[in-house]
Amino acid sequence: MRPLVIEQDVLLDRLLEAFADLGFEGTSIRELCRHLGVSHNLIHTRYQSKDNAWYRAVDHGFEELGRVLTEEPAAGWPSDSLEVLRLAMERYAVATIERPGLARIIQQEAARPGPRFDYMYERFIGPWRHTTDSLIGHLQDQGVLRPGAIDTVYFFLTTWGIGGLASVPDATAGVTGSDRWRVDVARLAVDVVIEGLRVH
Repeated sequence: MRPLVIEQDVLLDRLLEAFADLGFEGTSIRELCRHLGVSHNLIHTRYQSKDNAWYRAVDHGFEELGRVLTEEPAAGWPSDSLEVLRLAMERYAVATIERPGLARIIQQEAARPGPRFDYMYERFIGPWRHTTDSLIGHLQDQGVLRPGAIDTVYFFLTTWGIGGLASVPDATAGVTGSDRWRVDVARLAVDVVIEGLRVH
């Protein structure tokens, strides 16, 4: 019988979720293969090591998230910078509900900083944060957002607050009965954050 052929993108999606479930330090290539239900040598054959598999899966996850965050809306980007900020949060929340593994890995690695978190921050998170910080600074200069360290508050409330809400379905199991409800709850959280940052 021929071994099961798994497309690269599908395998990377599944690897991302497996690392989110098992953690990097708490697993081995053999355990990853068992968790995925694939041949014990598939990951070694494709990626040569657990480290390479992790980096490839994380790159894939960030590239997919970047595509979602930067895709131009059908009606065009809002002219209101605050609505651009709101849209970015909503897209992050919905993308995380659909594919929660990346947010969970960010949270895992941030809890014990090291080379893997540094890699994610320097290559992906940091540049996105710089763009957002510039937008927030512009809104503060216009008097739309309250003064203070809003850039830091926005970053943490988006990554750990909205991201945590979206990436841990059990946490909202008593409130949300479906993904549709989970999206509505995440959007409500986005509204609460945006309104809390706005000058009234």
